[in-house]
Amino acid sequence: MPRAIAIILFFVPCLAIAEQPPLSVRAQTSWLERKVSAVLSLDVEGAGIVLPAGRSAALQKLDMECPSLLKDSFLSILVDSSSRLGDLVSRGDVSLAELNRLVDGGKKSPPYFSLDLRLVSMTHEVALTDVGALLVRHRAPTAADRPLETVPTRAYTGIVVDARGALPVHGEYVKDRARAALFPRLWSPDMTVAYERNMVDPAVARTRGIVRYGSSADDPAFRDIVGADPLRITAREVFGQYRTDPVISREDYLRIVGNEANRRLLAEGKVVILLDPEALEGPGPGPVKDGDYYYAYETIAERIEKKRPAKVDFSDSWEGLKLTIYDIRFVADTADILASERGRIDVIGEALALAGPYARFTVEGHTAS
Repeated sequence: MPRAIAIILFFVPCLAIAEQPPLSVRAQTSWLERKVSAVLSLDVEGAGIVLPAGRSAALQKLDMECPSLLKDSFLSILVDSSSRLGDLVSRGDVSLAELNRLVDGGKKSPPYFSLDLRLVSMTHEVALTDVGALLVRHRAPTAADRPLETVPTRAYTGIVVDARGALPVHGEYVKDRARAALFPRLWSPDMTVAYERNMVDPAVARTRGIVRYGSSADDPAFRDIVGADPLRITAREVFGQYRTDPVISREDYLRIVGNEANRRLLAEGKVVILLDPEALEGPGPGPVKDGDYYYAYETIAERIEKKRPAKVDFSDSWEGLKLTIYDIRFVADTADILASERGRIDVIGEALALAGPYARFTVEGHTAS
């Protein structure tokens, strides 16, 4: 019997010749400083604003467009091992209105003009803990399970999990580096949850987050979280689609949950995860959706509508343009595509070529057994 595969392509068009848009943003997510920071700029001349008479109009436009400019950077924030914030917005767990209010309420610097008065810019910061607070819904912490098995342990002042370096990925035959998220989990080797957001007092989770990230084992910046005598653990594996969850040894798991004082550390959120520096600092990966982006979107949509290939969806998503091809059928037990599928695959190829020579693509797929 022929087997089928579904393929999802996310791509960000980048045309060879692009006109600089009047509004631009440079955003960066820092898990060390626990904030999303950005510099928003407006090309006054490009926006058709004449100074000095249009000074107020320039400042107003920059302020009004702030949530729109920063939206994609926030939607790309990792929430947990399988979701970005954009996924939660798509599912309705968080509304765009809530996110816009959060962004609009961020810390802004007074706008400043370049010396030639062609650019007006302002800085903008939003705490990652404020983003996480939108997602804390529990009213009381859930207690960690008490296993029957025990190991020698004692009370510690905090928990430090060293997840630096390339680690085996649980359930896969590869190694990868752990990444930061708002709500990582800790797992035992048999995939018993050792730590997750609902175990943390909700007031702590909203104000401080459930973990603090660091890159150095001796960093004094998190001494206030884990104290002077923390339990130091080396992660054995990493788990999750986005590689956010350390897997610890069975013995370390029992050291935590087998002691009442250490279980309280979980409720108090006294957990630090050490990651490689490059995992803690980076630009927001949300695509820039300028005029070229939407020109490509309209051109591709027109081509697909004209050809009308079966079982193909095309849309604009927070990750970029999304093209989903359902039920591509293969000759049984081979990698050969049925001849009847060639027509619509050619249509997809034509559509992708319209994205421009510098487009970036991400391909996801899943098959039947």
